[in-house]
Amino acid sequence: MPPIALLFLAGSAVVHAAWNIRLKGTTDPERAAARAVIAPGLVAGAAIVVAHLTGHMRFAASTLGLGLAAGLAELLYFMTLARAYALAPISVVYPLVRGINPLVAVIIGTTILGETLTDGQPFGIALVVVGLFAIRPPWRGLRAGVPLRALLFAAAAGLLSATGSSIERTGVLATGPLPFLCITWGVTALLYLLVARSREQSHRPTGDLALTGSLIIFGHLLVMAAFAVAPLSVVVPLRESAILLVSGWGLVRMREAQSLATSLLRAIGALIILAGAVTIALG
Repeated sequence: MPPIALLFLAGSAVVHAAWNIRLKGTTDPERAAARAVIAPGLVAGAAIVVAHLTGHMRFAASTLGLGLAAGLAELLYFMTLARAYALAPISVVYPLVRGINPLVAVIIGTTILGETLTDGQPFGIALVVVGLFAIRPPWRGLRAGVPLRALLFAAAAGLLSATGSSIERTGVLATGPLPFLCITWGVTALLYLLVARSREQSHRPTGDLALTGSLIIFGHLLVMAAFAVAPLSVVVPLRESAILLVSGWGLVRMREAQSLATSLLRAIGALIILAGAVTIALG
């Protein structure tokens, strides 16, 4: 695992946790997610269009198709994630989303993209997934009265996240991280704008939401930079280290933990994730 990829992913984990916490803190997470990324996403998209038209950067039709697919996956991911957040606590939704994501990513990476893992990495990936579900088992949410549809939205978000990541890995290898980021987020922002207008919703972000949107896109840039130097099936599980930060926030600040047993289980899960991340990194 290249050290620079670990640096990119560490930064991405911090940024990813920050925008998830900010999104959960809004009164309407679904609308906030849409409004947050529209302005910075349109700026990124406009920049890549200008670069293309002026001849500074040319793209094949297949690359633009990948950008469209990645943007659509990103739109659906944020809509399902925000819907899940509106129905259930972050400590229920986030572990499920992030637990499904690496499983699907590893399957896609090894079967479709032709990636190979070292002898120790499958064990590390398994540790990450086990730790994620140990922090908050989905069935415990059902017993606590969390609606089943909240868990279904969370599961769908995890599947969409892995699918989008696989498309992004292919696009980044074809064009580079920054150009493909601009294509993807330009498409995503435009789709969000169309959805907001069709629902007759305000799409003008406040300064606070624009900051959240910028965090989302910057964190995504760091992940795409990691995709440029490391395989999907390794990058995605390591990215799940963000769960440590989010769960810690939910435990301390949002007071979502119910008992000492729950707190202990989360601590054990966090240690398992850390052990898995170290195992993957060392390969």
